[in-house]
Amino acid sequence: MKKTNFFEKIIYSLILFLTITTLSMSSLATSDTPNTDGNTNDKQSSYTDSNGATTTFELVEDKSCHIDLDDSGTVDKKLTSFDATTRSATLTLTVKNTKQVSVSQKAVEVFLVVDNSSSMSDSVGDITRKQAVINSANLLIDKLFSVNPHAKVGVVSFSSLDTTKGEVEGTINDAKLTLALSDSKDEVSSAISSIETHEAGIRTNIDAGITIASQNYSKEENINRYLVLLTDGVPNNDTQGNFQTYVGNVATNTKSKLQEIEASGITVIGSMIGLDSDRVEPQSKKTYRALAEEIFGTVDNPTISSYYYIPDNEIQSTIADKIYSDLITIEENNLKNIVVKDYFPQEIIDNFNFEYVASPNIGNVSQEIDKTDNSITWRIELLKAGEVATLSYKLTLKPDYNKEIVDKIIPTNSKVDASAETDDGTKIEKTSDDSPTVRVLYTVPPTPAPEPEPTPAPETPKKDKTVAPKQIPQTGQSSLIIVFIVVFVITSFITSIGVIYFKKNKIK
Repeated sequence: MKKTNFFEKIIYSLILFLTITTLSMSSLATSDTPNTDGNTNDKQSSYTDSNGATTTFELVEDKSCHIDLDDSGTVDKKLTSFDATTRSATLTLTVKNTKQVSVSQKAVEVFLVVDNSSSMSDSVGDITRKQAVINSANLLIDKLFSVNPHAKVGVVSFSSLDTTKGEVEGTINDAKLTLALSDSKDEVSSAISSIETHEAGIRTNIDAGITIASQNYSKEENINRYLVLLTDGVPNNDTQGNFQTYVGNVATNTKSKLQEIEASGITVIGSMIGLDSDRVEPQSKKTYRALAEEIFGTVDNPTISSYYYIPDNEIQSTIADKIYSDLITIEENNLKNIVVKDYFPQEIIDNFNFEYVASPNIGNVSQEIDKTDNSITWRIELLKAGEVATLSYKLTLKPDYNKEIVDKIIPTNSKVDASAETDDGTKIEKTSDDSPTVRVLYTVPPTPAPEPEPTPAPETPKKDKTVAPKQIPQTGQSSLIIVFIVVFVITSFITSIGVIYFKKNKIK
C-alpha cells in the first residue's frame, strides 16, 4: 500500500475541520432565539400595596406603665408581643396585691393575771399545775414578741392573804403587780417564772387580780388591750370584804368587774384550768363547773370575749396556741373595689383594630372601647393578698389606615387611671401616662426614568413587488447564512482538488 504523504494528511485534516465548522454553523443558524420577556411571579409581602409602596410597623420605645398603689399593690401595663409582619402589638395589664396575710403589728398591751393559790401546787404529770401554766405562758409571750415588736406585757399574781399573819383577805391586797407593762421579753419571762405558789393563800380573789391589771394599762390611744386570766379555781373572795363563799356577792361582784373591764375597751380572755367538772361544792350543792359558768358563761356563750375550760393535759395547747391566736389580729390585706381605666389616643381608635386576647382571670372588663372617652374599664371587686390579675388585648393596624399618621410616634395609650380600697377603708387613686410607643413608616418606590423618545422611522421606500422564491431570513440570521455559504463553497473547492489528487495517485 502506498504511504500517505504529508500533503495528504493536511488535505484530510482540512476537510475534517471544514466539515465540523459547517455543521456547527448550520446548527447555530437554525437554533431558536431566547425568550426575553423577563416576567416573574414573586409573591408580594404583606407590607406592599398595589402601588408597590411598603408599610413598616415599628416599635419606637418599649416603655412600661407602672403605678404603685401605695404599699398595697401595683398596676402595670407592658408590651408582651410585637409582630411587624401582622402589624400588631399585644399589651398586658397586670394588677398585683403585693401584701401577704400577716399578723397585725398594731401596738398591743397584755396583762397575764395568774393564780398563785395553794391549789396550783397540784401535780400535773411530772410537774405542778403552776409550772405547766408558767411554761405555757412563756411560750405564748415568745410567740407574741416574735410577731409583734410593738407588744407590751405585764404580770399580776393573785390568791388570798395569809390570815395566820394577821393579814386581812377580801381586799385589793389579795393581788400583786409582779411586772408593769414591758416590751422586754426577758423581763416578762423572768416575772412569770418568779411567781411562787402562796401556800397560805387558800382562797381565790379573781376580783383583786383583774382590778389591779385594769388599773395599770397605759392611757395611749389606738392600742389593742387584752387581759388573760389563768386560774384553777372558782372565786370565793372579792375586793369588797366578801370571802369564803362561791355564791352571792362574790360571784356577782366578780362577774360585774369582768364586764366593766370589757366595757372599757379591754378584751378579757378567761380560763378555768384543771377544774373537776363533776365535783360538788358543799355549801351551794352545785358543781364547781356550774359555779364557774355563772360568772364566765359557757365556752360557746361566754359573758366575756372568750372563755376556755382547760383540762390539765391541754394546758400548753390552749395557752400557747388558742389564747395566743386571740391576742393577735390577722390582717387579710385585701384590695377591694379596684378600678383600672385604660385610655387610648384618637390615632389608635381610628387606625387600629382592637380585640381582647383573653378574658381577665379576675374581675370583669368592658366589652369594647367606650367611644365617649376612648377607654376600657376593668373592675375587680376583691383581690386577696398575693393574688395577681391579668388582662391582655391586641392592637392591629388597619389596611386602610390614614396616611396622616405616617412617621408620627404614637403612644399605645393616653394614660391609665387606677383606684383601690384597703381593708381599713383607705382609698388609693393613682394615674400614669407612660406607655409603649409605635410608628408607621410608608415607603413609596422611586419613579422610573422616562423612556427615551423613539427615533423617527426612515422614509419608506417604494414597495418591491418582486415575489421571493422563498422566505427571507429573519433579522439576526443573515450574517450566519452568508458565513455558511462561504464555508460551503470553500469546502466544495478543496474536496474537488482532493478527489482529483487521489485519482492521479491511486492507492494500490
